[in-house]
Amino acid sequence: MDDKQLYQVLNMIRKRGMRLTPQRVALVKYVLGNVEKHESLREIHEKISRDMPGISVSTVYHTLKLLEELGFIKTFEINGKIHIDRPHFHINLHCLDTGKITDMDVDLGGIAEKLGESGLKIRNIIVEVENCDQSQGKHE
Repeated sequence: MDDKQLYQVLNMIRKRGMRLTPQRVALVKYVLGNVEKHESLREIHEKISRDMPGISVSTVYHTLKLLEELGFIKTFEINGKIHIDRPHFHINLHCLDTGKITDMDVDLGGIAEKLGESGLKIRNIIVEVENCDQSQGKHE
């Protein structure tokens, strides 16, 4: 994410009436720069609080939800943990062996269309997989 994009995101947050504290700015910059890592809320909090010890879990949570409302990220839950994700339509592969989450971009238009006809909208597709070390790199 470049400075211009960051400025646009921060401007949208300001227009929502939220203060742009140093903690929130650092958090937004970190999340948008690392969204593909699928980090959990707790992992993000731990990393941000190393440089900004005063940041609360609540600030992280509310900022993630705001970024989701604005369409910059999606969130999903696995094993009771909230993770961040890219906002575009794709499959998340959750490795049961390692806990790692990776993206798989495939054409799912037919599935989305079929579900849409019945009034349903896909929010996330999470596929649980095993033997991840044996298939490393084959799904990308």
